Amino acid sequence: MAESATVTVFRFDPVADVRPRSERYEVRYEHWHGVKVIDTIRYIYETMAPDLSFREPCRQQVCGGCVILVNKKPVLACAVFSEKEMVIEPLPDRKVLKDLIVALEEEKGE
Repeated sequence: MAESATVTVFRFDPVADVRPRSERYEVRYEHWHGVKVIDTIRYIYETMAPDLSFREPCRQQVCGGCVILVNKKPVLACAVFSEKEMVIEPLPDRKVLKDLIVALEEEKGE
């Protein structure tokens, strides 16, 4: 039997939530092994969390719009492969607009 991955995703909607939270998702083998992080995030969005907000503008490692933290390291979600255990968070020095979407200008979140 193929292994699933555990993906923990930062969730926060400043309009509806009092504080950020983490949600854990079990992702089937074919949706994390050998695929980019952005594809795993898209799978979570399409199958388990339709209200998850994230950016995936170009998917070609050009624009930088999908930059996030994966296991505390800044990466382009379209450029790196998913891992069996991942913690996915927004950039820490940016204001969170919703979930993994942050303000593009450098602004300390409140």
